[in-house]
Amino acid sequence: MVTHSFFCWARLAFAGLLVSSTLQAEPSANGALISVEVGPLRNTKGSLACRLHASAEGFPRSSIGAITRRVKITATSARCVFENVAPGTYAVVVLHDENDNRQCDKNRLGIPLEGYGVSNNHTYALSAPSWKESKFVVEGGKERALAISLRY
Repeated sequence: MVTHSFFCWARLAFAGLLVSSTLQAEPSANGALISVEVGPLRNTKGSLACRLHASAEGFPRSSIGAITRRVKITATSARCVFENVAPGTYAVVVLHDENDNRQCDKNRLGIPLEGYGVSNNHTYALSAPSWKESKFVVEGGKERALAISLRY
C-alpha cells in the first residue's frame, strides 16, 4: 500500500516542475492544440501549474521531458494551453498552487493541502495515478479539449 506522503508524488515533483524551464514543443505543420480547463477551483489565490507528459517515463513525478505551463488564477476555473503539439499519446498533471510557493503543500500526515488532478480525472487519496489511466491521444492538426477536476 502506498502512503499519503507518496501521493504528493515525491512532493508531486512540482518543485522541479515549477522551477524547471519550460520545454517548447517542436513546431509542426501537423501540430495540435491541447486546451486544459481546470475547475472548480476552491479560491482565486495563487496559480495553476500544468505539465504535459509525452510518455509514461517519469509520469507523474518528473518534469524531465515534460512541457510546463503556469497561469495566474483569476476566476473559479483556469485554462492551460499547449500549442503545436505533435500527434501522439500524452497525459496532463495539474496543481492549484494556492500560495505560489512552487510546491505541493501537505499536512503532517502527508495529505496534500492544495488541489491536484490528472487527465481523465483518476485521482486517489493513497496513491499516484497511473499513465495507463491518465493518457489520451492527440491527432495532428486538431484541438483536444480536456476538463480536469481537482481533488482538494
